[in-house]
Amino acid sequence: MASTRTRNWAELPQELLQLCSQRLCLKNLSAFRAVCRSWQSAAVKERSDVPWLMLTDKKGMPWREFFCLSCQQVHKKLLPEVMANGYFSSQGWVLTTSREGEFHMLKNPMSRYSHIIKLPNWNKFPNIEDLPFFDVDFIRKFILSDSPTTSPEYKVMVIYDNRQLGLWKPGEEEWTAVDSPTDERIYDVIYYKGSFVAVDFENRILRCDVDGPTPFEARVVFQMPQRLQEFEHEYPSGSLWDLDQVYLVQSTTGSLLFVSKWEQLTSTITFRFRVLEIDLDTQTCTEVENLENTSLFLGYTNSSFSLEVDEDLCYFTYFWLSSSQFTEDGGDTGMGIYHLEDGTVELHVKGKSSPPLWIEPCLLSMMK
Repeated sequence: MASTRTRNWAELPQELLQLCSQRLCLKNLSAFRAVCRSWQSAAVKERSDVPWLMLTDKKGMPWREFFCLSCQQVHKKLLPEVMANGYFSSQGWVLTTSREGEFHMLKNPMSRYSHIIKLPNWNKFPNIEDLPFFDVDFIRKFILSDSPTTSPEYKVMVIYDNRQLGLWKPGEEEWTAVDSPTDERIYDVIYYKGSFVAVDFENRILRCDVDGPTPFEARVVFQMPQRLQEFEHEYPSGSLWDLDQVYLVQSTTGSLLFVSKWEQLTSTITFRFRVLEIDLDTQTCTEVENLENTSLFLGYTNSSFSLEVDEDLCYFTYFWLSSSQFTEDGGDTGMGIYHLEDGTVELHVKGKSSPPLWIEPCLLSMMK
C-alpha cells in the first residue's frame, strides 16, 4: 500500500510565502496572517499599492463596504467609529463629520490599527455667524499636508461654506480662516510642493504658504487662459455640456495638473475630461494628451492623487441628479473609468445617496 504523507503548510519556504503575500490586498492579507505563526512572520508588512473605494454608507449600520481595485471585490468591515454623516479623505486618512458638527480623523479604515484624532468642532470656525445650524454640506474638501503617523508637523486644510479655506494645526483649539483675494466659490485644493494650492470658480490658482511669513493668506498665482478653459471635444450636434468639477492633482512626475470634468446634459450619464499641465514658474499651461502610464483618482470628497500604472486612466466618482431624482435617496452615484486615449467611459459600482470616495494608499502610515 502506498504511504500517504500529510503536507505541513507551516513548513512552506518563507521566501515563497512572502511572494504570495505580496500579491494580496489588505483584506486577504489579514486572513493570510491568521493561518499560523509561520505565515504571519513571512507576510509582508501591512501595505497596499492600490487605492480603496469607500462605498456609500448604509444608514445606521456599523459596517462599511470597500471596493478593492486589486482583487475587484467588495469587502465589508465592521467600523462603528465611522458612523457619521459626512466623509472625506486625504493621505490615506478619513475625516468624519456628525450632525452635531463634530470632526474626527481616522487612519485608513482598512488598516489593522485604529488611530483617531479629534479636531475642533464646526462652531470653532470663524465667519459662520450667519449660519443658523450645522449642515452636513458645510465641508467640501479635506486636505492633509502629511500623514499624522509620519509627520507631527502636519496641517489640515478644508474648504468650508463652499468659498472659504480653513486651517488647523495640532494643538490648536480653533480653526483659522485663510484670507483670500477672491469671493468666488472654491472647486478644489491640494497640498503641492510645500504649500496648499486651490482653484476657484473663475479658474484662478491660489497658493497659501502655511510655513511662510503670511501663513493665513492665499494669493492668486495663475489665471487659466480663457481659451484653455473651454471644452473643445467633438460632441453630437445640439448636445449641451456643463463644467461639473475641476480637480487639482500632482502627477507622478511632480507637475501640477488641472483636470476639468464635463457632464452632458441629457437623460443618460455622459462625461468627458480635459487634462492640462500648469507650470507656475514659467506661468504656462499646456494640454496633456498622454499621462505616460499614470492613472488619476478624482473625487468630490477626496483629495485627488495620481499613481503609476500600466494605462492612462481617470478613475472618478460621480453624482448625477436628474429632475426626477430630487428624493431623499438622492441621485445616481458611483465610480467611473475614463480612457484618455479615446474618450470612452465605463461606469462601475453604482449606488444611491452620497458619492463614494477614494482612500489613497499611504504605505508608511499603514506600516506604523
